[in-house]
Amino acid sequence: MKNIENIKSKKNALVAGLFYLALIIVGMYGFVYALPQIKIEGDISQTVDNIKNNPFVFRIGIFSILVMNVISILLVTYLYKLLSPLNKTMGLSMLLLMLFGAGISLVNEVNHFAMIVINSIDDLSITESQNLTELFSTIYEYGAHIAVIFWGLWLFPLGFLIFKLDTRISEFIGVMLVIAGVGYTLDSIFLFLYPNLQVPTLSDYTFLGEFLLTIWLLVKSKTIEKLTLSRMYKI
Repeated sequence: MKNIENIKSKKNALVAGLFYLALIIVGMYGFVYALPQIKIEGDISQTVDNIKNNPFVFRIGIFSILVMNVISILLVTYLYKLLSPLNKTMGLSMLLLMLFGAGISLVNEVNHFAMIVINSIDDLSITESQNLTELFSTIYEYGAHIAVIFWGLWLFPLGFLIFKLDTRISEFIGVMLVIAGVGYTLDSIFLFLYPNLQVPTLSDYTFLGEFLLTIWLLVKSKTIEKLTLSRMYKI
């Protein structure tokens, strides 16, 4: 058996942690700060005015979402390199599910750009601008929830792989990741099947696992690398 201590660390865990932290920061800026300044839920008239008066803020919000998705691709690449030796099938499932989610989210931003184009056309009446803006905004919301399904599903194999590291903290984080995945997935299912059902957004209460994993990857990266190697050589 190879000596785990003598194997050079590849720092996949640390890099993945840094990418996860960047993803959270950029994503929160876009979804929580920038876009809500422009898109006012239930008030399409104010939304149109905001797009026309502050197109740069809207573009920054869109750009942050694009960057977030690029970061997510880099993140899952390093997580795959770190964890796939534990279980190739789960590793590949994790990779493909995140890639699908990121791809859908990237393409979906076309709807936001369409909203900018619509509100830059002088020949459209106010009513036409509002109707078209509402149309593309609605399409965007459904597209975003399709992406969220994959953002939820990728956490299931990720949670399994983290759980497989077989320590108390990894098992706890693994379970919390699966719970987060359930929250994201159910949010989208409720929207598609029961659009008029008034239920709280579950992912607002189940996302903790991702934050815990990010902190663990950053603080205990060397330990995680050793755990991965030790489990791999037991297989």
